[in-house]
Amino acid sequence: MTNQTEPAEDPQPRAAGTGPTTAPDGVAVGDGDSSAERAPVGTPAEPNLGDGGPGDEERAEPVAPSGTASPFAGIPVSDYVRDGVAALLLLVSLALPWDAASRASDKIEVVLLTILSLLTLALPYLARTGVLPATWTVHTTRKVRLLANAPYVLLVGVYLVVDVVGGGDLGDGWGGVGSAAALGLAGALLAAQPRESELGPQDQDRAVTDRWLQALLVGAAVLAVTVLLTVILTVTGTRLGGALFVLLVLVSALFVLALAGLPTYGTWRRSEAARLTLVGLGVILAVAFVLGSGNNGLVTIESTHRGRFGLVLVPALAAIAAAPAVHRAMAAADPVKTWVRVAVNALDLALVVAGYVAVSAVLTLAEGARGVPVVLAVVVGVLAAAVAFVARRSLARDATSGRPLALGGAGVVALLGIVLLVVTSNRVVFGGGVEHVLLAFGLPLLVVGALTVPREVRAYFAEHRPVPAAAAGEAARAYVWQPPVPKPVRPAPAAPSGPEAAQPPAGSYPVTPHGGAVHPGAAQTGPVAAQQPGQGRWAPAGGDATEVLPVQQVEPERSGYAARPGLDPDQGPSTAVMPAYQEGQPGTGPQPTAQPGAASPAQGYQGYGQQGYPQQGYQQQPQQGYGAGYGQQPAAQPQQSYSPPAQVPGFTAAQALDPSTPLEVLAQIVQDAPHLRPQVAANPSTYPALLEWLGNLGDPAVDAALRSRR
Repeated sequence: MTNQTEPAEDPQPRAAGTGPTTAPDGVAVGDGDSSAERAPVGTPAEPNLGDGGPGDEERAEPVAPSGTASPFAGIPVSDYVRDGVAALLLLVSLALPWDAASRASDKIEVVLLTILSLLTLALPYLARTGVLPATWTVHTTRKVRLLANAPYVLLVGVYLVVDVVGGGDLGDGWGGVGSAAALGLAGALLAAQPRESELGPQDQDRAVTDRWLQALLVGAAVLAVTVLLTVILTVTGTRLGGALFVLLVLVSALFVLALAGLPTYGTWRRSEAARLTLVGLGVILAVAFVLGSGNNGLVTIESTHRGRFGLVLVPALAAIAAAPAVHRAMAAADPVKTWVRVAVNALDLALVVAGYVAVSAVLTLAEGARGVPVVLAVVVGVLAAAVAFVARRSLARDATSGRPLALGGAGVVALLGIVLLVVTSNRVVFGGGVEHVLLAFGLPLLVVGALTVPREVRAYFAEHRPVPAAAAGEAARAYVWQPPVPKPVRPAPAAPSGPEAAQPPAGSYPVTPHGGAVHPGAAQTGPVAAQQPGQGRWAPAGGDATEVLPVQQVEPERSGYAARPGLDPDQGPSTAVMPAYQEGQPGTGPQPTAQPGAASPAQGYQGYGQQGYPQQGYQQQPQQGYGAGYGQQPAAQPQQSYSPPAQVPGFTAAQALDPSTPLEVLAQIVQDAPHLRPQVAANPSTYPALLEWLGNLGDPAVDAALRSRR
């Protein structure tokens, strides 16, 4: 980058200006940086400073806006936010504990390195205003910023080593890593990373991306090593308390590795959702460190000799993941799917935290500890884990229908976490309450923010609303009112028309049909005229069998034996549901009519006379039935007293197939008009309970209609 000023193309505006150092906006046009960090050179001054000729005004007006352009134009908002957050973390860390004995402001080396890191935040702004030398470039800014923040990172590493080799005795003033080191390290890493406006094309500036991905891998490796050292140093230390204590240390190590490792591993696999989850987790822990700075602090210090270590390093991992160089390395994904996945990841972390709370409380109870906080931790942990699991499963399966449940689940987890936080707020030392803060505020807010804040997410869910409960299908049966499932009607035969139909069901009571015929076993004072096979049950006089099947559907008091699906007329009573199914069966034509008056209560089967079993009183019965003939029906036929059309309930196939037919009417159709059951089964509005009942009938036509729905 050079600091030359090229001559302007138009000599008049050049003459009107007073030189490259007297631009009207106060910026030395001739002392700027390269095109990436300064305004364009050779920009003319205001048009009214010329000689006043009309030609000068016409030529000066189109370029007037470029003369007043800010030198900071082109800096994205994310760069300002990154600088502000870095400065905030570095300054706030001065008031927090650095180690077991002192605060960050008490250590001169920490203060000096904090000031150095803060100064590096001003480098790009100084370059754009022309304060830096003419040879200063964007590459120079990135290199100086990286080298100036490296000492702070090394200082935190030194105190970490001191804690490892210190022996665990924090009373001598050495040992422990406090929240100040966590926030200061995160701020220094934010200050050291290149800004978005300083990155070149990815194919030409790939080295910076690889460098920061390697930094993320190194940070994760340091966290894993410190967790392993914590297990070893705690178990082999003087605080060895038995098998339960060792198990508690192992559970704590697994908790830290799962909480920080899952999103870090996803970020390494180029998942944008995992990267956002890691950044959100770092922000949550940083806020928890600040809230824990009081006397009754929730999170103040961690040590490798105290059973759990590693959470103080998570904000540093989040700061690396927030680098623009890491961001552009992530795989491209749909914004809506990305944010939904962030919510799913947050619920996974809530499940991890809740499980840790419950398991650690159970181990504490096993050691002999008692009290309300421990018992409440078990209850809250189990309930929060169950709620998080259900919400996570619903959201991962279907984002549209699972979003309300995920938001509600996040609220329940937050409520449970607040209860636990209030009860245990004064009983936490050495960072033991961070999991309570995560349950009460952090992770539920991350879920809610991911599902409600992004503009793309709000637009998507505004267009894709959950399906109403009434149309939810089988799942709605558990909570939406529907008409009760009709029980299968068990009608008896209308009148005995043959040896098969004259059979009374075993164990049934005598029934008097509408036609006046009395079943065998019923009390009678005289003979009853035999019903002709061509009239009454199967067909009216002069009509075919398919037109009179609805006649029998008005007899809801019949026995259920005749309603059994798949029962042929030759095998016993039948409802004659399907005309085609009934017509083609052998033996459905005119049959000998049994004499009800000659029947005895002990009669069990009506077809004995035809099967070769002689029965008293049945020898002349077939001749009587056939001798009467179709046209010689006696005038006193009881079945002639009611007309078949009058018994049709009025249901039609069009009504059974109409989706607008009320559900109650559909239920009535399958009871009173069995021949319309296939049409009801094919109706798209038929509710699931009725479909299930129809499927259990075993009727071939109904089954075919049910299969056509799929």
